[in-house]
Amino acid sequence: MVQEKDITVENMIIRVVISDDEKTLLAAKAAGRVIVGVAGENGERALPMARYLVAAEAAATEQYLEQVVRREKGLPWMIKETDRLLIREFTAKDAGQVPQEPEDQEDDRIFQDREKLTAYIEGQYGFFGYGLWAVERKTDRRIVGKAGITGCDEEGRMELGYHIFTPYRRQGYGEEACRAILEYVKEEYDCPVYAAVEASNDASTGLLKKLGLHTKPYPASYAKPILSSS
Repeated sequence: MVQEKDITVENMIIRVVISDDEKTLLAAKAAGRVIVGVAGENGERALPMARYLVAAEAAATEQYLEQVVRREKGLPWMIKETDRLLIREFTAKDAGQVPQEPEDQEDDRIFQDREKLTAYIEGQYGFFGYGLWAVERKTDRRIVGKAGITGCDEEGRMELGYHIFTPYRRQGYGEEACRAILEYVKEEYDCPVYAAVEASNDASTGLLKKLGLHTKPYPASYAKPILSSS
């Protein structure tokens, strides 16, 4: 089978070729088209030329194809919009907007380095479909922090993480962003959410409890309390 769809993204019309045929996909890719392979319900078709695969043609929805086009064109996928904020995927050029802060860990530095951020976008977003996203203020398009899903544990719970940059704290951005992300997880994954914070971080603990997360038991070897929606 072969199907072609025109997807409009930011005033651009991009044609996407969806097929389960290897030759069709190879020809479309050689022609510079965006391609999506139909691998079958059990992944029985090997389509190594296709970076994006769906189990069946029906799974290639308009929303999914828009996400594919955005990834291919280096445009961020929009996660959620609130009154003041846009929650979206990072792009490589965002590295220049992410400040260095005293509490930064090695993982934080990924977002300050264009090359590392590019690898994160391709690996994290491209493989998992989620990660830490840019928290962008709508009034001036400034990135005021990052927030999102940092992982999924063996029980199927997703971990919420957030970091509002120092100049933008105490303005309610953390709560606004986290509420939007919890809504997104409910809509897209419908699974429990937890967060891990330092025991001494009263501000984060208070915020997460305000969001409806409550303290859960955790292993003695784990240095942080876990707050969970389950």
